[in-house]
Amino acid sequence: MTNCINVSIPGIYSVIVTQANGCTSTCSATVVVNLLPVCSIVGDLSICLGSSTELCGPIGFASYLWSNGATTNCITVNTPGIYMLTLVDLFGCSSTCSVEVIVNAAPVCSITGDLLLCEVGQTTDLCAPLGYVYLWSTGETTACINVGLAGIYSVTLIDLNGCSSTCSVAVVVNLPPVCSIVGDLSICPGSSTEL
Repeated sequence: MTNCINVSIPGIYSVIVTQANGCTSTCSATVVVNLLPVCSIVGDLSICLGSSTELCGPIGFASYLWSNGATTNCITVNTPGIYMLTLVDLFGCSSTCSVEVIVNAAPVCSITGDLLLCEVGQTTDLCAPLGYVYLWSTGETTACINVGLAGIYSVTLIDLNGCSSTCSVAVVVNLPPVCSIVGDLSICPGSSTEL
C-alpha cells in the first residue's frame, strides 16, 4: 500500500486511510481525461513574390506558439517555408500542426512587335507571351493587339497562381519623307539636265 498511485484512465478513484490506532476515513476523486485540442491553420498558402499572407490558428486557446517565435493567434508571413503552431488549451493539453507556404514568382512580361511605323494608316501587332490572362491598356484581353496610333501600350499578365506583372512599349509613327525632284525638265536635243 502506498500513499500515491499513477493513473491514466478516467474514473472515480477512492482511498481508505487507516491510522495506527485503527481509525479510518475514506475519500474519492474523479479523474477526467481531456481531449487534445484540435490544431489547424488557415490562410492563403500560395502567394506571389512581394505579397504576404495571414496564417491563423483556432481562437479560444490559452496560448499559441509559432515556429517563428510569435505567440499570437495569427501571424503575417511573406517568405516560403513550413510554419508550425503549438496550441495549449485551458487544461494545459497541447497539440501541434503545420502548413507550408509557397511563394510564386511573377510572370516575365514582354511585348514584341514593330514599334516604328513609317506612315499614317500602317498598323502593327503587339504580342505578349502565351499562356496568361491579359489586360491591355486599350482594354483588350487577347495575347496580341493590332495598333496604328503612336503612343505607349502596356499589358498586365496574370498567371494561374494569380501573380501578375506589367510591361509597356512605345509605338512611334514617323511621317514619310517629302519627295521632290527639281531641275530643268525641258531640254534640247544633245543637251542634258541635272535632276
